[in-house]
Amino acid sequence: MLGIGLLSCKNNGQNTGQATAAKKEAPVSKVKEIIIENREPVKPDFRVLEMTNANDVLNLIVQYGGGCEEHDFNAYFSGGWGKSLPPQAAISFEHLNPNNDRCRSIVKDTFEFNIKPLQFSGSKEVVVKWSVDSEKQTIYKYGKK
Repeated sequence: MLGIGLLSCKNNGQNTGQATAAKKEAPVSKVKEIIIENREPVKPDFRVLEMTNANDVLNLIVQYGGGCEEHDFNAYFSGGWGKSLPPQAAISFEHLNPNNDRCRSIVKDTFEFNIKPLQFSGSKEVVVKWSVDSEKQTIYKYGKK
């Protein structure tokens, strides 16, 4: 039985879509807080596919290798904004793989973060960008419109 469990994990890097379909059937919203801490970005073992925001929540769509264990992500903000109009907030992400998942499926997942702490006094919007690739960004609008 153990052999069957180990073999089912290996699929030569092809995404079966079964795990993704199961997640979509029972969505559970877990909006995490952004950690305010000056942290040096590290070379990521994941790809940020998309960053969007709505209702003070940053939606992060990532792709990483795994598929047999749960993964998670943290988001970090140094507390400093880039001097521009609108101000810019660079976010770094940490990929958490606590169970050392070595499976080779390509997993696409979405994580949500509360971005209210990124509001800049005196502005009604902030450009939120990934510290590793500034092309991955979203404009966070807040306040009275």
